[in-house]
Amino acid sequence: MQTKYEKKVIEPYTVKKKTPTKDGEIFRDGNVWKFKWKGGECGYLSQSDAKKGLAKVSGTSEEQD
Repeated sequence: MQTKYEKKVIEPYTVKKKTPTKDGEIFRDGNVWKFKWKGGECGYLSQSDAKKGLAKVSGTSEEQD
């Protein structure tokens, strides 16, 4: 008794990137954490650094120079 098998085409899983809709929204792009601020884009290696950078450019940072 022989059974007929069909091959199924398996496509790779693709991740849809969520594009930020407003300034100050932190998102991940590959290995880099980014946020957009007033037309520019800033990138950091960690999410915590991105949060600190966002606080600094937005003026809410508690750090005094």
